[in-house]
Amino acid sequence: MLTQSEIEKIGRELKDLEENVEIVVVPNENWRDFEDFAKILSNVSDKISYRVEEREGLLAKPAMVLRKDGRENIIYNAIPLREELEPFLKTIKMLSKGVKVEGVEGVEADVIVFVMPICPHCAKVVETVNSFAVANPKIKSTVVDASRFTDLMQKFDVTSAPTTIINGEIKLTGYVSKEELLEWLRKASGDYKRDYFVTLLNERRLDEIKEIIAKNPEDVRILAELLAYEDFMVRFGAMVVMEQIAKENPEAIKLAKDVIRNLLKHEDFRIREDVAMLLGSIGDESDVEFLEELLKEEGEVKDSAMEAIEEIKSKQKR
Repeated sequence: MLTQSEIEKIGRELKDLEENVEIVVVPNENWRDFEDFAKILSNVSDKISYRVEEREGLLAKPAMVLRKDGRENIIYNAIPLREELEPFLKTIKMLSKGVKVEGVEGVEADVIVFVMPICPHCAKVVETVNSFAVANPKIKSTVVDASRFTDLMQKFDVTSAPTTIINGEIKLTGYVSKEELLEWLRKASGDYKRDYFVTLLNERRLDEIKEIIAKNPEDVRILAELLAYEDFMVRFGAMVVMEQIAKENPEAIKLAKDVIRNLLKHEDFRIREDVAMLLGSIGDESDVEFLEELLKEEGEVKDSAMEAIEEIKSKQKR
């Protein structure tokens, strides 16, 4: 599992621990390597102890729960070898000595970081998230070895490492800086979905938006608001998703109809034109009277409204 030089490095790194840290090994049918790893750490430092104990409510088993002063908000569904060893040792030292991270006060979040032992960028993300968790007990950090827990990869639709999941919904792929992570953690503690939808639209992750709206249909209103976003590609992506939702879940679209109809009065004629075209695709007879108001205009807005009305009427005849 560990070379002699790695064991010696662990001894050097952990020789100056100040307070005791306990590792709680949570077993399942295939857990002995987790215990072996914890035993090595307890042998090289008298400030580290371990015990085996059943736990419920974890993301997966086996696991190592890092415990200090009753706090258990850093969990490893991974054996931190190779690239992951360094951030693990830094986490132990931070737990033992304490650490302050500016900006994490008042944040509450559940963060999962999917890693691979040979991943060059995973270690830094793990170190950052763990430092947040040490500084703020309301931040829970779970490190998952994606190669070992493939079922969790499928559950969270993870295709690369590192992938960071915040509150089970916000998914950040690839390396994310400390500043970016902190910004998303703050957003996750408040009203974050508009910014997250913009990110997903920019990255063309349209299916993820549909998944979120399937779970929380009211969020379709946030997507509808983005039909007036300043960037055209975001507006276009929002239109595409709205059309797909209208086909797959027409009831959800009804929840955003007032938002969409209100955009027919937007001061930007391009927004009025785009929304009229969209209503032709997703609308019904109840939208016709709102589109008819645009017939008082001239040019492309009027043309789009006329086409939308005709499209809606043609659907009624089918």
